[in-house]
Amino acid sequence: MTDRVLTPSKITAWLDCAHYLTLKHQVETGGRAAPAQPFGSFARLLQDKGLEHEANVLARYEREGLRVLLVDGRSTSETFADWAHRVRPSLEVDADVLFQMPFIHDSVRGVADFLERRNPHGAGAVRWEPVDAKLARSQAKPGHVLQLCFYAEALSALTGVPPHSLKVALGSGADQLVSFEDVRPYWDRLRMQLRSALEADPITTDTRPEPCDHCAFCEFQPTCEATWRDADSLVYVAGISAAERDSLEQAGVATMAELAVRSEPVAGIRVERLARLRQQASLQVLAGQHPEDKPPFVLIEPGDDPVWGHGFEQLPAPDIADVFLDYEGHPFWRPDRGLFFLFGYLIADETGEWRYHALWADDEATERGRVEELIRFLTARHRAAPGMLSAVTEFPIRCVVPSRNSLIRRHGCP
Repeated sequence: MTDRVLTPSKITAWLDCAHYLTLKHQVETGGRAAPAQPFGSFARLLQDKGLEHEANVLARYEREGLRVLLVDGRSTSETFADWAHRVRPSLEVDADVLFQMPFIHDSVRGVADFLERRNPHGAGAVRWEPVDAKLARSQAKPGHVLQLCFYAEALSALTGVPPHSLKVALGSGADQLVSFEDVRPYWDRLRMQLRSALEADPITTDTRPEPCDHCAFCEFQPTCEATWRDADSLVYVAGISAAERDSLEQAGVATMAELAVRSEPVAGIRVERLARLRQQASLQVLAGQHPEDKPPFVLIEPGDDPVWGHGFEQLPAPDIADVFLDYEGHPFWRPDRGLFFLFGYLIADETGEWRYHALWADDEATERGRVEELIRFLTARHRAAPGMLSAVTEFPIRCVVPSRNSLIRRHGCP
């Protein structure tokens, strides 16, 4: 096994993007400079919210009267391995919960958010079960469970007593339990794949950047962005899928410029779909050649397709009382506090001029009042003008929401 050391977060990133591990290896071996900005603003926001959620879980344990031990932190002169070895006796203390316990095992190292003690009253061997605090609201993601698998594996090696359950403390306040034995075979298989990835030469490894969920948090995002821009990559063609990009590349079409002039058929892509992709690419190429001009466009003539070219036809007739509602969902909402939004609306005044009305709030109580205010306003407006519709404006093509039925139900999205 290579002497490289991974962390659970690196493993999670690798699951989304194999190229991430290649770039990380190149930095660690001196073949690439480290990114100047390790975390973007959104990643920092998530990190702060994660720490806040972790503190909330800790407070919940304390409210329940459990004995929580904060494991000694790492000193500035200690290696991670020395720290993990020094605090290992914490697993033998008489506590219900251990907070921030470090582990290093089989070239992976990490710090478990929490360990819950089982069999605390002498009924058999003490068993510790790992718990991670995650911002996900409805259910744990595969990467979350795999991080817990590492802690479970390390606990098994240290204590000889494998955990029965893995727990994710969700951002909604709920807990999700997963049986370690149910996911252990997948973890074992993944570890074999990781060994191969770690032992690969970082210079010759055949990975490439692909857009994925991890891009929003990745320190290498500017690196991949530059690679795509320099290559005139197909990833920038609006609306194109990964499968379509693969089909085009197999047909020798690797850039937007090449797609813009492609006339021959491409296996795996319907003729009509290829024509639309070609038209889109040609518009984007033209816009790039003349950035000072207004963006070029093509009016799509309606045809037999029930949606393509019929977008605006599917909108209802305008009414002077129409309301255009603009809202942003809160990414960290919790069910126990209600599901609210940051929002405002656009309406025509008595002179017919359109004006925006912001419903701003600085605390949860005011936010609740603003929601109630909006609902009262829409209800009264619809009673006075039954032809009024609310149009939600957060989409590329607006989605019309009949206020007479529901504020949230979306209808008529082409």
